[in-house]
Amino acid sequence: MLLLSPIIMLFVFGGITYNQNSNPPELVRPLMAAGSYAFMMFMMVGLLGNHFGFDRSGFRVFVLSPTPRKEILLGKNLSTAPLAMGFMFIAALALQILRPMRADHYLAILLQMIPMYLIFCLVGNLLSMIAPMPMAMGSMKPAKPKAMVILIQMAFMFVFPIALAPTLIPLGIEFLLSWTNTFAWFPAYLLFTIVEVVLVTWLYTVILEKQGRMLERREQKILEVVTTKVE
Repeated sequence: MLLLSPIIMLFVFGGITYNQNSNPPELVRPLMAAGSYAFMMFMMVGLLGNHFGFDRSGFRVFVLSPTPRKEILLGKNLSTAPLAMGFMFIAALALQILRPMRADHYLAILLQMIPMYLIFCLVGNLLSMIAPMPMAMGSMKPAKPKAMVILIQMAFMFVFPIALAPTLIPLGIEFLLSWTNTFAWFPAYLLFTIVEVVLVTWLYTVILEKQGRMLERREQKILEVVTTKVE
């Protein structure tokens, strides 16, 4: 159900969009795509926000490994990228078929997957380190997590939309230019999204280095949580 939830909701919201007779404005359509991205990732918080809980006793391999901890986090993020970004691409394609966008807007919304996913990974990495949840053997259910861990997981669900909000700045710039009728022809959304991709990618590498050091400090605590409670 954890993996099928994004697919189910994709069909649900796709059907709603298809059945609506309204014709949303040009700048609303990219916003709809960004909203679908956020929703897809929100449905995957249980997976991406608990990296090490699913490793169970296998997390010992990471503790004993000489691999730099930032590379462990990078590997976790890359391993889930095809799944998360695949869902986002399908959502963007479906919206383009049902409610076509301008070519530059569609290219921009495809590029926007990158910064949104990278920010989501940073949030998920942090959540995985400070509030790991042990998972029962043979299932994807938490094995008697502490109340504080559950509260932290719930709090991060409220922080998650705030963390993604800055990725909409390029669309906001184009909206302002269009609203003031100043350089309305300028593809601000696409160009500023390219700039955003570069900036967020750089920011991701910087923060990932710090998160790697944090993982090194907390790995013994994480090991205790994800193994002893399950075995």
